[in-house]
Amino acid sequence: MERRDFLIKSSLASLGAGLILSGCKQVAAPIVIPDGERIRVGIVGLGDRGSTIIRVLNKIPEMKIIAACDILDFRLTDGLAKINEKATGYSDYRKMLENKEIEAVIISVPLHEHHRMVMDALDTDVHIMCEKALAHSIEQSKEIKIKADKSPKLFQIAYQYQLNPTFNVIKDIIHKGFLGKVMRIDAKWHRNSNWLRPVPRPELERQINWRMYREYSGGLMAELGSHHLNMIDNIIGEHPLKVVGTGGVDYWKDGREVFDNVFAVYDYPGGIKASFSSILSNKFEDQIIKFYGDKGTIVVNRMKEAFIYSEDLENAGWGEDIDAVSGASIKIVNRDKDSRRTINLPKEAQKNPVFEDDYEHATWLLYKNFAAAIKGEEELALGLKDGYQSAISVHMANRAIREERIEKWLPEYDV
Repeated sequence: MERRDFLIKSSLASLGAGLILSGCKQVAAPIVIPDGERIRVGIVGLGDRGSTIIRVLNKIPEMKIIAACDILDFRLTDGLAKINEKATGYSDYRKMLENKEIEAVIISVPLHEHHRMVMDALDTDVHIMCEKALAHSIEQSKEIKIKADKSPKLFQIAYQYQLNPTFNVIKDIIHKGFLGKVMRIDAKWHRNSNWLRPVPRPELERQINWRMYREYSGGLMAELGSHHLNMIDNIIGEHPLKVVGTGGVDYWKDGREVFDNVFAVYDYPGGIKASFSSILSNKFEDQIIKFYGDKGTIVVNRMKEAFIYSEDLENAGWGEDIDAVSGASIKIVNRDKDSRRTINLPKEAQKNPVFEDDYEHATWLLYKNFAAAIKGEEELALGLKDGYQSAISVHMANRAIREERIEKWLPEYDV
């Protein structure tokens, strides 16, 4: 690469090497672990995401759910029924944290609850997996970061896309210079929906549709944008310096308080610009990230398929195939029409997935890494630094949009 600072170590590039780019496929050999060696887990929050986590943990023999908590009785009942083994139910997470058998706690609750639950969990000396974003504000995120840095236990943030093999291959291709100098990154996550969930009783509206209200939520930037920002930060190897943005409640006039559309542009060191947009009125482009370099461009669709385009195919120096790119090959397609090549993984990686659903399988990869890290068998893929940095980026953008100003990364954020 031309800019040395753009390069960062790819120690995790081989993670998920047994996966196929399209479909995130991997085969797990049958594992039998003595019950006494399994990691005892408690989970707080049994909504949609919590239910996904339960399905995933049911297929991770290294972990055993022994406790589950939710303040809504029907969710607690449903969640306990989905756990393969007997687990104790709680309506108060503080009572659950008193269970001395618990070794790891999963926090999968609305964003505004992250801070108090994480801070209490840190007092109990357990490993923590916290859903994104880290906290509801910059101040809360800083407090968590300072306290968690003092804990000997592991702290993982649920940004599973960095464990997706698509991400690791793209990162390797960029860092090996096949795109040249990358100066622009464009990320989108577009939907055509109101993002609302059905409510069984009117009085539960704000609890179930918490994402719609500023008191509880960081909106599209926190729920969707943070995933893309987390990947962009990791590839660049730096946090953003400043951000500008716009947005509003312009399409869904249904009483929501968070924006139904956002657009933010970040400045990174070296003049790199990265943008993120999310709308709820059109899904044509869905999830897409584009990396623009002076030698080529990578386009990634839904983290399932990726294509590379040369700025000058005849002089790209790629040849018919590029091997040894995280074990991948870039094979030319439609050479007589354009410069597009499809990015693939090796044939031996094309196996059946643990989960057919890509979202669930990526979550499986995340928790497999979490379990292995607790056992000392792997390094933690996504630690507190990643989650903290992404949370600050989210809140910077929301401030910039709400207050219509340039928001800068301040020195006091470096904790």
